[in-house]
Amino acid sequence: MGDYVQSVELGVSQQKGVNVTQPKVWLKNEFVRVGLAESLCTYVMMVFGLGSVAQVVTGEGAFGQYLSINLGFALGVAMGVHVGGKVSGAHMNAAVSFTMCTYGRLAWKMLPVYVFAQLLGSFLAAGTIYAVYYEAIHDYCGGNLTVTGVKATAGIFATYPAPYLSLLAGFFDQVCGTAMLLLCLMALSDQRNKPAAAGSEPLAVGLLVLLIGISLGSNSGYAINPTRDIAPRVFTAIAGWGADVFRSGNGWWWVPLVAPPIGGVLGAGIYKVFVEMHHQPVSGQGGQLVEELQEENTPLEKQKYISSGNVCV
Repeated sequence: MGDYVQSVELGVSQQKGVNVTQPKVWLKNEFVRVGLAESLCTYVMMVFGLGSVAQVVTGEGAFGQYLSINLGFALGVAMGVHVGGKVSGAHMNAAVSFTMCTYGRLAWKMLPVYVFAQLLGSFLAAGTIYAVYYEAIHDYCGGNLTVTGVKATAGIFATYPAPYLSLLAGFFDQVCGTAMLLLCLMALSDQRNKPAAAGSEPLAVGLLVLLIGISLGSNSGYAINPTRDIAPRVFTAIAGWGADVFRSGNGWWWVPLVAPPIGGVLGAGIYKVFVEMHHQPVSGQGGQLVEELQEENTPLEKQKYISSGNVCV
């Protein structure tokens, strides 16, 4: 609240012509600023998402159902975009970052920064939810932390396949889900098509995640995000669930790590080939072409801000 009042006073003083001191910029290094913002927005998204799962599982249906988890992750994504959208682009997903690099919308040298920040945010979020629901988890499972079975709790933190799902089918499931995610994200940020209205991007991306959850989520929990899955999985291995988190599901752990980047590049590529590459030039007065702003197509080091269109879970 103090910062808000200070900013209001600053604006009033400027309107009155009074000289004021500009707020001090603490961090000027682009790598650090982007990394901190990406870590925080990923943390916010994951706390709300994992928290919704923990509440449904430990409450045994009394505090929500599958739709609650879909809403938790969707709204968590929306809040994450608000937190870091104008600084890092709020990717919150290594598949998104990898796809942006593949199509020249993000400098490759920034990829390690994004991936590390997303891993850190996801790991810390898993630790936070474990601490918040520690007693609830142990009361639910009787202190026996298991990956499979009636009282399994590892699924609170990472995704696992349904009993009927093969690795091949699960791989396709993750490719397809992530492809739909990136295809629609490309559409939402395409200024020459029907993009999300200015200011509504967080809500639009959140609704997209909700849509994927309620349509493509039952097979394996729609990870569609390598960093969202592997960091909490490592946390559970350390926290007491052990190596079973990597053995379960016929060694499922590598599928949400490998398939989403492939799906992301595929989905974004499909949108470009079917739609973006065929946009007709827009003529302005005098027959001259009107140049559109497409910040997301500019490497990070040349941007003042990252485009809010390059966002995801």
